[in-house]
Amino acid sequence: MAADDTVLFELDEGVGIVTLNRPKRHNAVTWDMAEKLVERFRELQMNDEVKVIVLTGAGGRAFCAGGDIEWIGGEADRPIPGLSDKPIPRYQRKTPAGPFAEFTRMIVAVDKPVIAAIPGIAVGAGLAFALACDRRFADTTTRMAAIFVTRGLSPDSGITYFLPRIVGIPKALKMVETGEMLDAEAAKEAGLIDELVPEGEALSAALDYAKALANGASVAIDFGRRFIHKSLNSTLDEMLDYEAVASVVNIFTEDAQEGTKSFMEKRDPEFKGQ
Repeated sequence: MAADDTVLFELDEGVGIVTLNRPKRHNAVTWDMAEKLVERFRELQMNDEVKVIVLTGAGGRAFCAGGDIEWIGGEADRPIPGLSDKPIPRYQRKTPAGPFAEFTRMIVAVDKPVIAAIPGIAVGAGLAFALACDRRFADTTTRMAAIFVTRGLSPDSGITYFLPRIVGIPKALKMVETGEMLDAEAAKEAGLIDELVPEGEALSAALDYAKALANGASVAIDFGRRFIHKSLNSTLDEMLDYEAVASVVNIFTEDAQEGTKSFMEKRDPEFKGQ
């Protein structure tokens, strides 16, 4: 187990477990913590030992309560535009959301499946991070909200990109306009939760799913994931071309050869992720 205080990491059978570790603050994210999350995911992008990533929150009471309200209120050491008397760094002036937005981007750009294990609350930027993941496992304690408007804030961290694609435009509009809090059953019905499990079992269920992916043909899995995201902003002709190029690349993997060989031999494939 390696730790840098607010972000924990553990490798378990090809699954990298990244844990937001501020349980006393419901795993609310500060600017510095967001930078650590971005750095960690950049490292994982190049780490071939990690086939799948699970993102979760420590303490069992929260996945992530969004941006830390002390920092957002301008009371922390890191300044925030419009609310702090402290000088604003040049980078932050150009990109106010900074590493918060970048972490959402990295969840997709890491180019490996990212599975969210969601105990307790996932609100604000925390909900955005969860929605950027490939699949969301939650338990009966889970509550979700695009809570920004209840604090007088506008949505950020990419939530307006993912929310309408997952729940539809009318529901997304209601969520960002009212900040309504959804319990686990309502969130599951809306499509925000993929798998709803008993209390305390979100992480174990997410790990079971992640390990199954890690034992699969991970190069092909990663190509498929990449193309699903790519298709959101591409034409059919473009996707057919992307798939054709990738199929030529992928056919030379050991897993593709094993997959076809095992089919002919009428046995289960033994993939190596190579």
